[in-house]
Amino acid sequence: MDTRNTIRVNFVRVPSELKELVLKVPGGSRFSERHGHLLNLVTSVFEEEMMSVLFQFFDPEHHCFTFPDYQLVPTMEEFSEMLHIPIIDQLPFTGLENIPNPGVMVATLHDLKKSEIENNWETRSGVKGFLARFLLEKARSFLDSMSYHAFEDIMALLIYGLVLFPNPNQFIDVHAIKIFLTRNAVPTLLGDILHSLHTSTMKKRGTLMCCMPLLSRWFISHLPRSVMRNDQGLKWPRRIMSLYHSDIRWCSLSKEMLLSPSVVDSALMCHF
Repeated sequence: MDTRNTIRVNFVRVPSELKELVLKVPGGSRFSERHGHLLNLVTSVFEEEMMSVLFQFFDPEHHCFTFPDYQLVPTMEEFSEMLHIPIIDQLPFTGLENIPNPGVMVATLHDLKKSEIENNWETRSGVKGFLARFLLEKARSFLDSMSYHAFEDIMALLIYGLVLFPNPNQFIDVHAIKIFLTRNAVPTLLGDILHSLHTSTMKKRGTLMCCMPLLSRWFISHLPRSVMRNDQGLKWPRRIMSLYHSDIRWCSLSKEMLLSPSVVDSALMCHF
């Protein structure tokens, strides 16, 4: 890879306060049953060098990663399976939805009072939402009082606003809140990641404002184990450039996916 043409990008990191709280999730928690495998995104560590190199292969014209011998692009089905979050048969998030009223949020975020929501509803750069520190404080309070159901809901909303759809200002904006309330995050996640990749590639710089832990886990899922072991001590450009079509671990369909022919057809699209 010609380093003279390398596009420099920055990444949004998961806040340390959120990582600390995730480590305190009690044993026997039903978080994964209710919110999917979001906790893994907080605790997983992705290699910035690997992601910087991967970014160089993004093809903005075809919206995929184009390598010398193959192409890769994430699919909704892959994200759904990795996150254990279903794709709901409804119109995905458009951004035109009404701002949720406090009553709706009270019904979803158990034990959070209407007055607390109204008093902490902030505006940043013209966008409504909550400051992360408010929700972090509430999560700690619910954990201390052993209100685990409320704790898990607040934690899920924090992950939506700080990891899935990150905001660099430690702000849980209303768009992330709307997506959280719909329980149909996967289509928007895929679109958000591809849009961020496209925008940064065209600008040839910037911060990737998308869920990097998920993109990292997706890419690693396709790499042969020898690349991850890296017995030869190669740097990421050499490790990626040495791969051929036959080396890639292509999509493996789960039993759940095999039950739906439409899902199978969509998943096979990543089998170039």
